[in-house]
Amino acid sequence: VTPELMIKACTFYTGRLLKNHFYTWRERTIPPINGVDPLVEKMETAAKYDNFRLQRCAFHHWHSHVKAQKEQQKNTLLRIQQMFQCYKLMIILNKWREKAIYKNKKRENELMLKHELQLRKWRSKLKLRVSAKEEMICPKQDISEVFLVGEIPAFDISQLPKRAILQIFSYLGLRDTILCGQVNRSWLSMTQMNSLWTGIDFSTVKNTVTDKYVVSTLQRWRLNVLRLNFRGCVLRMKTLRSVSLCRNLQELNVSDCPTLTDESMRFISESCPGVLYLNLSNTAITNRTMRLLPRYFHNLQNLSLAYCRKFTDKGLRYLNLGNGCHKLIYLDLSGCTQITDSAMEILSAKCHYLHILDISGCILLTDKILEDIQMGCKQLRILKMQYCRLISKEAAKKMSSIVQQQEYSAADPPLWFGYDFEGKPLTAERDTIQLKDSELTLKESAYSSEEEV
Repeated sequence: VTPELMIKACTFYTGRLLKNHFYTWRERTIPPINGVDPLVEKMETAAKYDNFRLQRCAFHHWHSHVKAQKEQQKNTLLRIQQMFQCYKLMIILNKWREKAIYKNKKRENELMLKHELQLRKWRSKLKLRVSAKEEMICPKQDISEVFLVGEIPAFDISQLPKRAILQIFSYLGLRDTILCGQVNRSWLSMTQMNSLWTGIDFSTVKNTVTDKYVVSTLQRWRLNVLRLNFRGCVLRMKTLRSVSLCRNLQELNVSDCPTLTDESMRFISESCPGVLYLNLSNTAITNRTMRLLPRYFHNLQNLSLAYCRKFTDKGLRYLNLGNGCHKLIYLDLSGCTQITDSAMEILSAKCHYLHILDISGCILLTDKILEDIQMGCKQLRILKMQYCRLISKEAAKKMSSIVQQQEYSAADPPLWFGYDFEGKPLTAERDTIQLKDSELTLKESAYSSEEEV
């Protein structure tokens, strides 16, 4: 290759390179006259996309707002419909009630007129019979004997209004009601009214009633019984378990029942959670029963544990477990010699609705309990603390300004309490010693009076 050709090739190659780079630079720097700038296109697409996102966000908010408004309108319409239906039902019920009251009054008036007519007829017949017999009787015979001899026409008590029959039979006891049911069928139907068996008092027939009759009665009227009284009844454990059949029971009195045990109370408490009044005084219950009370009787208002000496402070603390018996209004702990200040402190901290408290004969309680009661039981109205020797007169006087009614005595417990001032049970020897001491004091007073004379 000659140097000339080499120079020629180099110039051609450099010129070609310059031409290519110049064209590319010109295309980059000088925009085409008839074409569109790509940056402008990109800006336009970016603006469109941004506007689309803004519109989408605004539409989403608007859609959610409209949806909420529609749901609100739907709910308001439903409420208006419900109110309209309730108002309509109230109008219908009021009209029905007015018609029912009118019909009942009309029926009662008709029955009263019927009874008055029957009484008038009966009086007229009685007068006729008396007048007819006066002519035939001797002059020595008294007129009162004529009334006794004359036959009284039958008067059916079942024709009376139901309210009057219930009022009449409500004054009868259980034994008299059973005897009335044995007269005839109409009297039996009258004694089988549901309202008569809402409260059954077995304590009036505790010496004659049998376990079989108690079980059959509770099985028959289990849905109607609201009040049961077994005070002093000696019943078997199986019979006491039958109380659990009464699911709607509200008042239960098993005081002075020697056969009541923790096991029978377990069956009763598991099946009758609606009890409001419970009387367990003078029974042999222990801490097991005290543990069951707050577990099942959440609405218990009146509780009597008088002379129940087999439960301890631990059992009394159980009343505050869980929901507990925090709705107590009346609490009777009289004669419970085992109770101390620590248990009463915890109890008073939770029983804020307590109105009546009886701690008579609780010989271990001191002035501290009054401070705890004053802090916890602010609604207390009546406080009884007879024969509490460790409670001072100053503390009792201070407490009397807070409660409305108070009974306080620092004397020794009487003999019928069954224990002395230390809580020890009285024996026959102690009773005789106390009687001898009282006789000696009487003699000394007599001697001193004679010497003075």
